[in-house]
Amino acid sequence: MHRVLIPLALVLAAASAHAQTKVNRGLPLDKTGAVRIYSLTGSVKVTAWKNDSVAVRGTLGKGNTIHIGGGRSGMKMFIEGIDERNPAPSDIEVMVPAQAKVWVKTATASVEVKGVTGSLDIYVVSGKISVTGNPADVNAEAIDGSISITGSPSWVRAKSASGDVTLDGSSPDITMSTVSGKIDIDGARFEKAKIETVTGSIRIAGSFLRGGLSTIDTHGGSVEIAIPAGSPADFDVVSIAGAITNKLTSTRPIRGRYGRGAELTTSSGDGGVRIVVRSFKGPVTLLKKD
Repeated sequence: MHRVLIPLALVLAAASAHAQTKVNRGLPLDKTGAVRIYSLTGSVKVTAWKNDSVAVRGTLGKGNTIHIGGGRSGMKMFIEGIDERNPAPSDIEVMVPAQAKVWVKTATASVEVKGVTGSLDIYVVSGKISVTGNPADVNAEAIDGSISITGSPSWVRAKSASGDVTLDGSSPDITMSTVSGKIDIDGARFEKAKIETVTGSIRIAGSFLRGGLSTIDTHGGSVEIAIPAGSPADFDVVSIAGAITNKLTSTRPIRGRYGRGAELTTSSGDGGVRIVVRSFKGPVTLLKKD
């Protein structure tokens, strides 16, 4: 009697293939149509293409089912798990028209969006959000996850509790907030900005458009603002119990009006851009950007 030995790798590959389901589906969609995506765990990748249609490719977790429906003006899809309390992760890529309006909601699934020029609304619990390109507007919210935006959206709203929030690019209108996560902004052409943290640090490196207003507020996080030498800015800085360091202009901070902390009013270039910084106990530093 002869025994047939099956390599362990083949057994595992067969088990994996049995546990997962491939998906490859599509629907027609107008170039400015709306797309709604819901998936709890795994990953969601949204990529713009030139076609007036939506294509969904990827792998569904064991027992998961994908539901897709809609018309040319809008469509939605959601992944349903056999065990909603402990769903198997699914990894999907969704190709959409570049000008589409995209809405994505997940729990722990990461979300990556590239090349979309329409509106973006993205919500996660602990997954990561990554946006690359120049969307018309970005509204991104996470509880424990990080948010990363690279490009030049016309309008940005990004909010996280413990996750970091970063913008590498430019936008005339930005609002960003965290509780303990850090905020890091590196770019140019900021006109209206509202930046808030509780204990998270704030770093801004770039230039501001004349006539704009930016407010930066933190309880205990450090604040660092770096602008090019001679770039127009009018600073109004107050730290109730923290220190202020000015390496941008020759003006020195004065002692705070309550007998502690520090205050600073100074201008760079010929002014024309109001930047208001308020901190309770976090240090504030103004720097020249190289």
